[in-house]
Amino acid sequence: MGRIVAGVVAFGFVVTGCTQAPPPSTDHGDGATVVRVIDGDTIVADLSGTETTVRLLNIDTPETKHPDKPVECLGLEATEYTKTLLAPGDKIELAYDVSRLDPYGRTLAGVYKEGSLVNADIAAAGLGVAVLFQPNERFYAEVLAAEQQAQDGSKGLFGADVACTIPAMVEDAIAGLEELEESVPANADAVGSALGVVTAAIVAGKAKSAALQALDSTGDAVQGAVWAARKSSYAPLLAAAMKRATSIEEDLTTKQAALAQAKKEADARKQAEAKAAAAKQAKAEAAAKAKAKAERKAVAARQEAARKKAAEKKAVESRRQSTPKPTYRPPVQKAKPRPQPKSKSKPRSGSSKDGYTGPRCYAPGGKTYKPCGSKK
Repeated sequence: MGRIVAGVVAFGFVVTGCTQAPPPSTDHGDGATVVRVIDGDTIVADLSGTETTVRLLNIDTPETKHPDKPVECLGLEATEYTKTLLAPGDKIELAYDVSRLDPYGRTLAGVYKEGSLVNADIAAAGLGVAVLFQPNERFYAEVLAAEQQAQDGSKGLFGADVACTIPAMVEDAIAGLEELEESVPANADAVGSALGVVTAAIVAGKAKSAALQALDSTGDAVQGAVWAARKSSYAPLLAAAMKRATSIEEDLTTKQAALAQAKKEADARKQAEAKAAAAKQAKAEAAAKAKAKAERKAVAARQEAARKKAAEKKAVESRRQSTPKPTYRPPVQKAKPRPQPKSKSKPRSGSSKDGYTGPRCYAPGGKTYKPCGSKK
């Protein structure tokens, strides 16, 4: 069973192929004493009275001491775990492979304690991954088998209980997409809100997926190895979750467009109704103004007529008062002449019959007269 690991800059080796490792060797080499643990895969041991830096073969743990990199996921945990396996003063045995030193002068070895390969023990805890640095492949198969146990048990780097691990990152990306509601609200505001949530989840999901895909080419060898080990199962899950979320986004976008069109049409109807109402109101107001104007004109005409009438009346009254009142004189009643008794005597000379034409004064009865003024 083998795996290609390419471009491992930290140790200056490049793997050129996949190699089937031989069975674990029981030929342990030099005895040594643990002085201290540097990190998860590097220790200092007293070898024949000399403190020697030992790099454990075919195991790679997250970085904690790299000058240009931050502490990697579970790096501190890996260091602490190695400390529980190799305490200062513990007796160990160092077993070697083809190359005894790396470019930094560190001794490359498999570390055994009480017959157990510590390199593999670290991998079995999920705190390191099997790595192949040619030509040294002596412990690779055993470390890889231990790593598989960690994968099967979802331990350490292969568990989702720590947020920085690959499984946790995948679960987080998928969960954010799978939690999206598939139902499409009918309310425009609810659709807009749901669409915002879905779009944000898709953007976040794409970013997380891209970060995982980037592990194919980044320098994080441990996380890259975990991703490579799980990529075949994780990638389809991410793709399916993304497809589902994209489908929901499309449905919401379609619904939003339909609601927007409906709102546009409703607004147009409202505007038309408002315009018609405004025109009707304007017409009514114009009619009311015309009526009010006519009424004012009629009132003014009546007032003017009343004013003229009052003025005429005043003028008449003024003329009447300025004209002197005539003095009342009772009418003179002419006395009716008493009827004169008809005289049986012949008319006197001088009468009409006798030729008298002067004034006549009739005697009572009106029949006789005598010339007025006559004393006879």
